[in-house]
Amino acid sequence: MIFPVRSQGVHYFIEKPARPFIYLKNSKFYVCGWFFDAEGKAAKQIKVQSKKDVFFCHPMERTDIQKKYASADLSVDPMCGFERFCDLSRGIKFVQIFALLSSGLWIELSRHLVVVFKSKRWRKKRIEKKIDVFSSFPKPETPSVSPITQNSQWLKHSLLLFLNNPKTTLRFPVCSSPLLSIVISTRNRAELLYQCFQSILAYVGLPYELIVADNASTDETPLLLAKTEGIKTFRNDTDLEYLLSVNKAALLAKAPYLLLLNNDIILSPQSVEQMIRTMESYPRCAAVGCKLVRPDGTLQEAGSIVWADGSALAYGRNDPDPMKSEYNFVREVDYCSAACLLVRRELWEKLGGYDPQYAPAYYEDSDLCLSLWAMGYKVLYQPAALVFHYEFGSRPLETVKAMIEKNRWKFLEKWKQQLQLMHRDDGDVLKARDKRHQSVYLAEKEKKSSSFKGRILVLDDCVPHFMMGKGFPRAITILQLLEQLGYFVTFYPMLSQEYSKKHLEMAFMEKIELMIGWGPKRLEDFLQERKDYYDFIFVSRIHNFLHVAKLIKKRPDFFSKTKVLYDAEAIVARREILKKSLEGLTLKEKEKKELIDKELLLAQYAHRVVAVSKEEAQYFLQKGFDVHVLGHSIHCKPTESSFEQRSGFLFVGYMGEEGPNTDGLSWFSHYVLPHLKKKIHSNFEVLAIGQVSEDFVEQLSPLGIKFLGLVEDIQPFFEKCRVFIAPTRYAAGIPMKVHEAASYGLPVVASMLLAKQLAWTPGEELLAADSPEDFAACCEKLYQDASLWKKIRESALNKVKLDCDPKRFEENLLSLLTFPRNQ
Repeated sequence: MIFPVRSQGVHYFIEKPARPFIYLKNSKFYVCGWFFDAEGKAAKQIKVQSKKDVFFCHPMERTDIQKKYASADLSVDPMCGFERFCDLSRGIKFVQIFALLSSGLWIELSRHLVVVFKSKRWRKKRIEKKIDVFSSFPKPETPSVSPITQNSQWLKHSLLLFLNNPKTTLRFPVCSSPLLSIVISTRNRAELLYQCFQSILAYVGLPYELIVADNASTDETPLLLAKTEGIKTFRNDTDLEYLLSVNKAALLAKAPYLLLLNNDIILSPQSVEQMIRTMESYPRCAAVGCKLVRPDGTLQEAGSIVWADGSALAYGRNDPDPMKSEYNFVREVDYCSAACLLVRRELWEKLGGYDPQYAPAYYEDSDLCLSLWAMGYKVLYQPAALVFHYEFGSRPLETVKAMIEKNRWKFLEKWKQQLQLMHRDDGDVLKARDKRHQSVYLAEKEKKSSSFKGRILVLDDCVPHFMMGKGFPRAITILQLLEQLGYFVTFYPMLSQEYSKKHLEMAFMEKIELMIGWGPKRLEDFLQERKDYYDFIFVSRIHNFLHVAKLIKKRPDFFSKTKVLYDAEAIVARREILKKSLEGLTLKEKEKKELIDKELLLAQYAHRVVAVSKEEAQYFLQKGFDVHVLGHSIHCKPTESSFEQRSGFLFVGYMGEEGPNTDGLSWFSHYVLPHLKKKIHSNFEVLAIGQVSEDFVEQLSPLGIKFLGLVEDIQPFFEKCRVFIAPTRYAAGIPMKVHEAASYGLPVVASMLLAKQLAWTPGEELLAADSPEDFAACCEKLYQDASLWKKIRESALNKVKLDCDPKRFEENLLSLLTFPRNQ
């Protein structure tokens, strides 16, 4: 529930942004200010929200505000300040800033219209008329000062408030069968431990136990532990230091997973759940690390690299933007910091915990992860598990540096042989960041069994998911299979657009590097930064390959060590010729040939062409190009409902803009459906699934089409409906929607064009027609003839198994990435 700010008696000031209407030339939207309630308390949280994107601000110390209000006998929390850099996607955003009161109520502080990355064509006047509606609330009188990110005083103040209140107690849940054992070793810095405890209580939602070892703390730590219930804790009479203390504490664990946690860590929502999910999702995963971010918002670590000399590098360290694409994908790493590290307890116990030779601390986490690798297991970095780390909060920095150097020599001596196979210390961080790259240093015999195949850059319009149509389901299959086969995959979407969290989750590509936001204008810069990095560049669709072809002519040095593959996906000229014909523009044969030849000749800039069918491959072969066919990969999963249990027709496809899908469904609605309603006397529905524009819904809904939009699980609709329709009148390539429907055991009525593209026989694997009357007759016949329905269903299933065999698809994909050594 959101309440208006004016009813709450609070004091606040939004210093940045200073205006209700903001135009940004980049994606960084900076927010800072201060807030406290009528009692002087700072907000529990400040969040910046734009649609589904939510950013939580970092607290700041603002002694200037505290002093300003001291004269009014108001005790203001010095940590009343806040700031955050928000990474907004391109577009026009309605941004709101909210504060969470200690009572648990959210109140709105301000509203802003933010235009990000838009061209000069955006409708400025239309937006300016709405500025008054979205304008900020009046600003209080206090002046702004530079942000202060050092908040140790606030942490101590917060702890003392808790300890001095006899009514307050921290209560952790007691679980008889925990899934997770959280192990913390602490000495002093009770204020940090208190914040860590608070984050565990707030953000760990699965069954867990908390084990805390107190290394003879001399501050308020014993008092804090005394006021904490539901934990396993013990106090060492002397300071055992970190390593030995953790080993001792872990002996009390009984859950299958151990979470090693520093006392200066603050968890974030879902961070622990994401680590557990990763551990359970990937075979042979023994440890999972997280993204470590400092309280000031800079990146501490996104997985770490061990060089051949035993030295280590935290990938991305000190980057002010921890949300960059290169830090946001799951990957195999040499090791992750044990500041927050999830480990299988069974393996931890087999190793005997940390190697005691590294006591008191440092290099024990590197050694642990290399030991797990040596046992045949993997260590993964999971960016969705983001935590805040004060870093070196328990020791002076100079002491830490000395300890690290001392233990490096011990580490080097223990792992000398293995380190010879590690990344060379040549500064090539991009190559070293992925553990699989180490296979390039293996002997030729060992390389054959290595999982690493090389690095590949894939260019396509946008981040795909299975409900988009337009060849994107095939794109997902290619990307996922490349990663599974051992390739390091970077996906570069050429269109700059906003992606919701749901969209990215539906893409199922968390182990693929997604370079979102770069677009075609920055492609040259990107290839310059990663010159000689990729073994292959795989470019889908003709309009994207045009950009690459221009760069090949302009900067051939970018591609001297890289094979360029052009994935034609479809010969667009053939589709355009058909579209013109429907519009009444009949081209001469010479004009058709010129259009097709112009498109085909672009393939001269590729080392190899990929076609989706043998028919389209012939066009390229006739021009003398090296062509491989890569169609579709589909696992047949026939639905169980009988003919009698089903009803209605189903259409699936992308309807977000004008194209073959909107044309086909519109034609069906206007010209086929009236005939069909006369032929079938029982009630039936025509369901349309897929992204769709509001205008298209308004056009066809009155005609009897029921639009469902995007759905997370399409299988129930293939189970429910009786006939699939594919009334496509112009297209190129091959229609995956028909393959998909047939794989579910749903018979199809399609246009003759699609039947020809599939090389399927009408009356055997599907029914096909072009005129409205004939199409309606096919639909009626298949809808009411149970024996015909069963015949078409079985024939189509067999055809899909033959045409879309996943094993053959994999073999074809590997084949097109295999080149003779002399090429």
